[in-house]
Order: sequence, then C-alpha cells, then structure tokens
Amino acid sequence: MVEGFGFRLENLREKFGYSKKEISMKLGFTPNVYGAYEREERRPNLETLVRIADLFDVSIDYLVRGKECCKTRINEDITDSEKNIKELIHYLKSKGIDEPYILQIDKWIQLSREDLIELHNHFEWVVNKAKSQNED
Repeated sequence: MVEGFGFRLENLREKFGYSKKEISMKLGFTPNVYGAYEREERRPNLETLVRIADLFDVSIDYLVRGKECCKTRINEDITDSEKNIKELIHYLKSKGIDEPYILQIDKWIQLSREDLIELHNHFEWVVNKAKSQNED
C-alpha cells in the first residue's frame, strides 16, 4: 500500500460519520481488523479494497494512491459535478432519504421546460423560507 492509505480510510470514515465499530459491521470485519487497516498494520486484499471503495463511493485508485488516475478523467468539470452529486446523495441519506426521488433521471425526463422552471422556482421558495425561519 502507498503511504497514507490508513489516513485516507480514517478521513473517509469520519466524513461519512461512521465509528470504527459501525464501519467494521458494515464491512463484516471485527473492529480490530478495520482498526489495523487505518493504522496501516494490515493490508486489505483486492476484494476488501473493492468493498471499501464501494462503501465510500471512491475508486480503488483513490484508496491506494490518494488520487484518481489522470488517464481516466478527461473533463475536470465532470469530476467536480460528480463530487457534488455524491455529496448531495450523502447529505440526503444523512437526513433519512435513502432513495432520493429527485435524483431519478427517468422522472426528470418526463418534465417539460415549464415544469422544470416551476420546480426551480418552488425549490428557491423553500430555500428562502428555510433561511427566514433560521433567522428568527
């Protein structure tokens, strides 16, 4: 493993709000095994790397090297958009919305331009309402 694997693993776990015990249970490990990965005392096999990458929705390249392989990324804007969508999905899940209806592309395709404008305006109204409630 490239140095820093354990640090990246710890940061991802904390970013997703998991304790070592919770993440161990999700991955089917004992807390000692997972802790050894974070401390870089043990090295996960390929199958385990895939499970960890899937859980945190990152590439194995990121886990092992700390960065995405530059040859697979053509457009940095897409990468930023992907990160934003992943953050949004994580945020929605943290609020108890496991399968966000709003992110289902087949639903969006059914909407007309006017529907999208109405949805945009409604979302803006809800955000402004929340802002004013937080100010009170």
